[in-house]
Amino acid sequence: MKHLNYTETRKRQISFFLLCTAVSAGILAGAVYSAGHSADNPWIHQYFYPAHCGGTIYEVFTNTLISLLLFIGTAFLLGISAFGQPVGIIMLIYRGFGIGASVAYEYIHKGMHAMPSVILLILPECTAVIIISVLAVREVIRSSNSIFLYLTTDVSHSERTFRLYCIKFFVLTVISAVISVFATIMNYIFSGLR
Repeated sequence: MKHLNYTETRKRQISFFLLCTAVSAGILAGAVYSAGHSADNPWIHQYFYPAHCGGTIYEVFTNTLISLLLFIGTAFLLGISAFGQPVGIIMLIYRGFGIGASVAYEYIHKGMHAMPSVILLILPECTAVIIISVLAVREVIRSSNSIFLYLTTDVSHSERTFRLYCIKFFVLTVISAVISVFATIMNYIFSGLR
């Protein structure tokens, strides 16, 4: 029994690491993209770039929350599809792209003076967002695989499984709201760094 628990824990760690690799690839692509292009578009910076988060506290909160909820909502819908796995991976790359583009764009415009805003405004939010994004996509892959197996073999797929899936995404939604509040507070406190 201990061996099975160890194996499950090891599988989770490996899958988490592989999903983080997808985010890292996106960060690298976003940084390279920003070297030659503007990251002013919200579809590019995904509201990680402090100067484009919004002018008021309400705008910062709303923009951050909408960006997070769009990601979580899309992930939820992909998880109830038998073919959501590859799109979930693409979503992680896209999320990383926004982070890489925002950080690179900040350094391009401010040089080394960007370091305080990156450390205080971008990095904490991005770390939390990466974690919930990876957890959401991991659930997408699990659920999507389960549905695919249900459709192609005789593996059971219970109502309880779907209820647990919904609960997990509800928790991720609540965490997204907390991250939005945190990002808003940080942007308010360190508004001079923007």
